[in-house]
Amino acid sequence: MVLEAGGAAAQVSGTDPADVAWSFSHLDPAVAETAYDTLGAIRRGCPVARSGELDGYVLVTGYAEIREAARASDRFSAYVDGLGAAAVVTEMREAVAPLFETDTDHHHQWRRQLQTFFTPEAAAAQAQYVRAVCREVLQELIPHGAADLVGAYARQVPPVVIGRVLGLAELERAWLSEHVRALYSAETLTEAQQAGRTYADFLLGQIHQRRTHPTGDLLSVMVNAQVDGRNADDDELVKMTMLMVAAGHLTTADACATAILHLLDDPALQQQVSADSIALEAFVEELVRYDPAVAATGRTVMTDTQLGGVPLSCGDRLLLAWGSANRDERVFDDGDVFDIERDRGAPQHLGWGAGEHRCLGRHLARVELRVMLIELLRALPGLRLQPGAAVRRTFGVIRGVAGLPVRWEHR
Repeated sequence: MVLEAGGAAAQVSGTDPADVAWSFSHLDPAVAETAYDTLGAIRRGCPVARSGELDGYVLVTGYAEIREAARASDRFSAYVDGLGAAAVVTEMREAVAPLFETDTDHHHQWRRQLQTFFTPEAAAAQAQYVRAVCREVLQELIPHGAADLVGAYARQVPPVVIGRVLGLAELERAWLSEHVRALYSAETLTEAQQAGRTYADFLLGQIHQRRTHPTGDLLSVMVNAQVDGRNADDDELVKMTMLMVAAGHLTTADACATAILHLLDDPALQQQVSADSIALEAFVEELVRYDPAVAATGRTVMTDTQLGGVPLSCGDRLLLAWGSANRDERVFDDGDVFDIERDRGAPQHLGWGAGEHRCLGRHLARVELRVMLIELLRALPGLRLQPGAAVRRTFGVIRGVAGLPVRWEHR
């Protein structure tokens, strides 16, 4: 039986929810506006449910069930075909990105090789550069008095920052930023394929350069790392770098846009985070809990098992809906409420993921978001949506905002 789960999930009396296939696709644009209402209804009916969409998969919406799947990498692999975060890199579908799509010891070895670039200290060391980039972008915007902050600001800063973390030179960071934005804003398949090829060729050139002349930067370490007695090949490295850039660019840009929208909706909150660094820090963490940029990641079932009492077969694909976990009423009494005064003790929210694949770049993302927001609020006084502006939310692998047409007081 297939039940519709558009605006609100339906249930059938006398039907075991675990046996129901829901017609839910996180990639359906119609889902975006009511995503958490829909996911909440499914979660309350069955936190491990089957969807008949996208060739069939298992939708996991409960906190305990998502955390279990994320932490049991021997049963649930991060490599999954055509579902979840790796699907944002369609150009390299056949390759396996070592850091992102491997598990257990192989993944741990890769993570140890790269983690020094993503420690809290390394993230803090990027703050001054992030601030400089923000101010440069904002100086261009200020005289106009109006702009779409998604394209003009939120998507401008993160790709340059991740380019610096990778070790690209200044002009190369600008090139990367331009071509990454071109790839992810392509309107046709032909445009996307052309942009993807150009982008992949650029990365391949950088990889070859560091293979012969390593410089000690992040990309050099990735290229020359020996894991299980071998170096990653070109396709693996291109895909891993693309995912590294996507993780550093798309998620931070969408989180920033979502944060700005929350602040525009609440002028008192905007004033509070502008004046208090502790409130700003709490705001960013609550944002990641309440409306995480990474909406869904995939897993593949590696052996016949159970999750939340639901039998699963080897080869089943799971989709972990992280934002739904953070609103699970079995764990959070008021999970649907945005509250920066929330106790940050147990239970820990899952907005940064869980298990061995917990977001490696979370400390850098926190720094970027805090700097991007405070610089924006200081540079653009009287920030508000343009009259009649209709803001459209997005939902899929990543949660964000399609556009933010705003005005401000031009001094």
